[in-house]
Amino acid sequence: MNPALADRLRDLGIIDPARHGALAGTQAAPWWLAGLLAIAAWVAALIIMGSFFGPLLAMGDGPGTRAIGGAILLGSALWLFRRPSPFFAQMALAFSLAGQGLLASAVLDGNEAWLHASDSLAITLLVIALALLVPRTSGAHRSVCALIVLAALGYLIGWGTPLAFYGVLLTALAASLWLARADWAGHARAGHLKPIAHGATFAALCLAPYGGAYLGEVGATLLGEARSAYLPLLYGVGTSLVWLATVIWLSRTGAPARRLLYLAAALIFALAAQRTPGLIVAATLLLATFHAGHRAWAGLTLLCAFLYLGELYYNLETTLLTKSLTLMATGALLLAARYALHKLEASPR
Repeated sequence: MNPALADRLRDLGIIDPARHGALAGTQAAPWWLAGLLAIAAWVAALIIMGSFFGPLLAMGDGPGTRAIGGAILLGSALWLFRRPSPFFAQMALAFSLAGQGLLASAVLDGNEAWLHASDSLAITLLVIALALLVPRTSGAHRSVCALIVLAALGYLIGWGTPLAFYGVLLTALAASLWLARADWAGHARAGHLKPIAHGATFAALCLAPYGGAYLGEVGATLLGEARSAYLPLLYGVGTSLVWLATVIWLSRTGAPARRLLYLAAALIFALAAQRTPGLIVAATLLLATFHAGHRAWAGLTLLCAFLYLGELYYNLETTLLTKSLTLMATGALLLAARYALHKLEASPR
């Protein structure tokens, strides 16, 4: 834990000296050391699984053998997760993913009718990942399981307008969880809510280009799927509503003049970014994650915003002049809003 934060909690009387000493001794490893430990853990896990699969495959390659192997790997992963070590946590994550794959393969191959069903793999992975969200594991493992659940749900929903509504719903879910982080951070279920927030944020950012007028059409063409002409409009309107709700919630304690300025700037920004809903999604999640104090996601959402701007700039459906004027107008609006807010904050009350 951050020593400054631990000292602050002790000074406020939130934690006693004994708890402060325990927290001060649990500082996170540097990022480079954590990365090296993760690489070493995954290499060790691959070596162990390689030596494990040899005798297992010698027994046969049937569904029963794979089910036993998957169960052993999942049991080993759950046991390793109870050991407080970043190395064992990464090794357990590798075991868990391999075990989920083996178990899903065994379930599919063990039922011929189920194997040929179009949604069988998604449903199987959904059930397994949901079950693995319940035990006490690492945050990274729960986040991966939550992402598998959300991805499987997206596949089951299918392409088209329902998937667009699903993307808007993911944006709303992620923003709501991050905005309310102070309320659930100390809750007993915080260990489950935070991975869902991580998974929903990642899924919303990945799904955002589907609502774009250009990348979404290219993706639908490559997959051979029909795409409604109204889908970009629905995605843009839905994400704009989430964006406006986020701005309204964040400015709820401000003066009426400031709140009106916030809302006007947010509305004009939403109108200017209608052809790139991904930019609206990134801006919404940037505000939410910044409010929650999650620097990593705030940086990633900002990076995604630049990528979505690049998609808009290289869109061949509009002229270069139109795109340039749109970007200039949006940038000028944001700078003007920033200047106006600075003047309001500097003015005497």
